[in-house]
Order: sequence, then structure tokens, then C-alpha cells
Amino acid sequence: MIIENGITIFIEPNSSASQRTKNRIKEHGEHGFVICGFDLASWHFGGVAALLLKSALEEDNWSGWVPINEITSMRPTE
Repeated sequence: MIIENGITIFIEPNSSASQRTKNRIKEHGEHGFVICGFDLASWHFGGVAALLLKSALEEDNWSGWVPINEITSMRPTE
């Protein structure tokens, strides 16, 4: 999948994902996430690639970074 700003995706945490990542996906990802940015070497996660996401649900104003190495599945919304 091509990572492109503005695309809405569904993601799933992998088995080694942090509790933080699992919580963000559970709390804010029911309707998917909109990709807002990509950092190939994010300082937030010690140089690991990360996605800047925001909740696709307009009423949910959450946005934040999620490390790519904690995601097992990333698929576009239908």
C-alpha cells in the first residue's frame, strides 16, 4: 500500500505493539484513520518510521503518531 496523506485506512496492532498503540487504535480507530503525515525516522519512537494519523470520525478530534513497526495490517477503507 502507498502511504499518502489524505487516505483513510484501518489499522490493526501487531502482537508486540505497545499498550499505547493498542489503546489509540481501540479508542479512535472504529471508523478508520486519515493519514496526515509520515516520518521515516521519527524521534518520537527512537528513529522508527511512524504515521501521523487523525481519527476519521469528525466528532473525534484525536490525532497522533503511531510507529509503523507496531502495525500488522493497514488497509484502505471501502
